[in-house]
Amino acid sequence: MADTQRTRAQLIALFADNVTGQISAQDLRDFLVTIMEDEFANPGDFWVGPDEAYLVTQDTGRGWKMYGQEISLSYSIADGLSFGQIVMFASTSAWRQACASNSIENQAMLGVMMGSYADAAVDCIILRKGLVYDSMLSASMNARNGGAVFLCSDDSAARAVISNPTQSRAIGAIISHEAGMWFFDPTWAVVGV
Repeated sequence: MADTQRTRAQLIALFADNVTGQISAQDLRDFLVTIMEDEFANPGDFWVGPDEAYLVTQDTGRGWKMYGQEISLSYSIADGLSFGQIVMFASTSAWRQACASNSIENQAMLGVMMGSYADAAVDCIILRKGLVYDSMLSASMNARNGGAVFLCSDDSAARAVISNPTQSRAIGAIISHEAGMWFFDPTWAVVGV
C-alpha cells in the first residue's frame, strides 16, 4: 500500500484513543510522510507563512506571535497600547511603544500589538512577523500594493505609517491597500547604524 499524506483531522481520527490497539504500521508510515518535509509533493508547503486569503477579520494578525508578554508605557502614551501600534523590546523586561527617531530603538526587537492593553499588562499578544489587517491604514494606502510601511518617528504615535517620515524605519510592505493589509517584517529593511 502506498504511503499517504493525511490532513490533521484524518490523523486525529486515526490516532484517537487507540484503546483497542488498531493503529497499524501503515498508519504510522502515513503519519511520517505527512510530517516529513522531503515527502511533500511541493517541498516547503508544510512550513509556509500566513496567507492573506485566510486573514478576513479586521484588526487581526497572523504569523509569529508571542503570548503572555508584558508592556510598560513611556513617552506620552498614558492610556495604554492598542491594536496595530508598534512596540519595541530593547533593554527592559517589558515591551513599550517604539519610535524611529530614537537610535537605541533602531536596534531593538520590534512587534505589533494584537490587542488593546493598559499599562503594565502581562497578558499581551505581540506579532513579531506576519500579516496585519489594520483597517485604520486602508484609507492612506492609496493603491500602493507592494509599497513600504514605515515606523512613525513621532514618540506619541507608535504606529505604522505609509508616508516616509523623517528619521523613519521601513518595517514592512503593503499587501492589500483596499483592506489595510500589510506584511510586518522589520528585519528585511536596511537599518542605519
